Amino acid sequence: MRIKPLVLSIILLSLSISVFAQKPDTKTSEPVKAAKLPTVKEVLDKYVKALGGREAIEKIKSRTSTGTIEFVPMNLKGTFEAYAAPEGKSLTKMNVAGIGEMLEGSDGKTAWAVNPIQGNREKSGIELLQAKLLNDFYRDLRLEKLFPKMELKAIEKIDGRDTYVVSATADGVPEEKWYFDTQTGLMVRSDLNAVTPEGSQVLVSYYEDMRKVDGILIPFRIRSVTPQFTIVIASTEVKHGTQIDDAKFARPKQ
Repeated sequence: MRIKPLVLSIILLSLSISVFAQKPDTKTSEPVKAAKLPTVKEVLDKYVKALGGREAIEKIKSRTSTGTIEFVPMNLKGTFEAYAAPEGKSLTKMNVAGIGEMLEGSDGKTAWAVNPIQGNREKSGIELLQAKLLNDFYRDLRLEKLFPKMELKAIEKIDGRDTYVVSATADGVPEEKWYFDTQTGLMVRSDLNAVTPEGSQVLVSYYEDMRKVDGILIPFRIRSVTPQFTIVIASTEVKHGTQIDDAKFARPKQ
C-alpha cells in the first residue's frame, strides 16, 4: 500500500523556486514490443494481492509514519510525520530547515494547508477534488470506483523492468498514470499533475524500498521528480492501529 503522497504541499515550494529548472527524470521509461495485455481489472487485482490482499488491507484502521525529506540538488533537508485514517482523514506535518513548518490535512470533507508561503488556507475546486482522491485511506482497493475511466495503454520499461501502463481519469481532475511491474504486480511509478493555486505541477513518483508492515507492503522510500528538483521521502517508522484523535485532522485556527 502506498503511503499517501506527502509532496503536494511541498510542491508549493517548487513553484516559487524556479532557478532549478531541469526536466523530469523520465529517461527510465521506454516502450517495449507489443504483447498481449491483461485487462485493467486483472492488473488491479494482482496489485492488491501483491500488497498483501484485500482482507489484510481492510483490517488496517489507521496509519502513522515518520521519516525524512530531502530536496535534490538544493541540499534542503527536513523531517515529516503523517497520520491517516478511513473516511479521507489525514495530516502531514513537515519541517524543512531554512523554510519552516508546513501542514497539510483533511477531515474527510474539507482539506487545508498551512505553510510559510501562503499561510492558512482551505482547498477548493479541482485542488479539493484531487486531495480527496489522494487521501482516500483504502484508495488501493477502490481504484476502479474512484476512477470510472481506466485504460491499459501499453507495456513500458521502468528501470529495466516491464510495466503495464494504466491511465486513469476521475471526473473534474487531471488524468493519472500508473505503472505496474508485470512480474510482481506492484505499482513502481505514478504520474500526475498536482493542482495548486498557482497552477498544475508535473509529479513523477517512484515507489522503492518495499517492506512489510503488519502483512502489508509499504514503500519506505518515495522519490518524486518535478521539473525543478527531486524530492526523496524516506520513512523510518510506519505503524498501524494507533488511536488517532479526530481533532488532529481539523484545520488549525487562523
